[in-house]
Amino acid sequence: MIDNLLPPGFKDEIFDQSSIEHKYKNIIINIFQLNGYELVKTPLIEYENSINEHNSFFIKEKNERKNFILRSDITMQIARLASARLKNKQRPLKLCYYGEVVRKKGTILRPGRQFLQVGAECIGENSYLADVEMLNLAYQSLTAVGIRDISIELSSHIFLDYLFKQNKTIEKNNLARSFLRKKDIKNSLKYIKSNLHDFTNNLLFCSGDLEEKKFFLEKLKVNQATTIAVTELLNIYAYFSNNYPEIKFILDLTESNYLNYHTGTRFTIFAKNIRGEVARGGRYISQNNSLVENSTGFNCYMDTITKASSTIEKTKKIMIPFDISVNKKNKLIKDGYIIETFFGEKHKIKEIAIIKNYDAYFIEDKIIQLEKK
Repeated sequence: MIDNLLPPGFKDEIFDQSSIEHKYKNIIINIFQLNGYELVKTPLIEYENSINEHNSFFIKEKNERKNFILRSDITMQIARLASARLKNKQRPLKLCYYGEVVRKKGTILRPGRQFLQVGAECIGENSYLADVEMLNLAYQSLTAVGIRDISIELSSHIFLDYLFKQNKTIEKNNLARSFLRKKDIKNSLKYIKSNLHDFTNNLLFCSGDLEEKKFFLEKLKVNQATTIAVTELLNIYAYFSNNYPEIKFILDLTESNYLNYHTGTRFTIFAKNIRGEVARGGRYISQNNSLVENSTGFNCYMDTITKASSTIEKTKKIMIPFDISVNKKNKLIKDGYIIETFFGEKHKIKEIAIIKNYDAYFIEDKIIQLEKK
């Protein structure tokens, strides 16, 4: 029996994969910082609570009064940090971060259980303009690392909240929710009060191209909360359709709140022909004791981003002898080469450079180019 296999959903990232992920992470973080988001770092392990227990690995310690968890998401860690050590900082507080997250279970679209998250959060701002900035920042970041053919799915739980609050019966609400998620109008209506059928129909008719669904979206303005939600969705869409007409916007108001903390507008970003989302974000409440703040943010999933990027990463690799001078080494690096020192006999340097599929080798003060396989 092989004893060094990894558990399902975990893998080693090697060579170009890890190098490209590292490069793209730095590009994205740099864009965040240039836009005024300050970099913070949170721990991989923390105490379990009602928010972070979702899809997390538990660690039981005999002498601890609470369980530890391996973080499955970083957003709520940033919220905790903002409301504790950074509670006296001027709002809105703009923070960015990166780090590995580990999940107990994968999903159909994201079977991996460990991946790198890179994200930004705007703490203490209630205006929808912060959501616009977040989407704008996400779009800038993704296009900077070569993501093309982007589509954005907008959603908000406000409409389902209204529907289920009016419907009242928990058991019927759960059944209706499962059919709404499947876009099954006929079976959904069986568990919803007749006076809510028009609202439910309009809710489901909203699924699809946002430009084509404006008419049905307007019909969901039935109280103050839904009116504000509709207005904000349309304002966000208007900004982006004017500035980035190449983006395709999709509307889906039946999407489940899978992270269990979003409270308003949510967005999910996809790239053409790529399985799973490349970024996701939205509104949430940051709360610690008496400090309650409206916040918004998003995170990028680097495993998907490296697959979705259209950028062809070109490197020039050269093998050099060990006794080459420091000045010559530095010149090769300045000329764009990745260098590897060869420790063996010089007459074998060409052979090893070919085996390693390098672009060139350096011998007798000359760069000798090689044909790559």
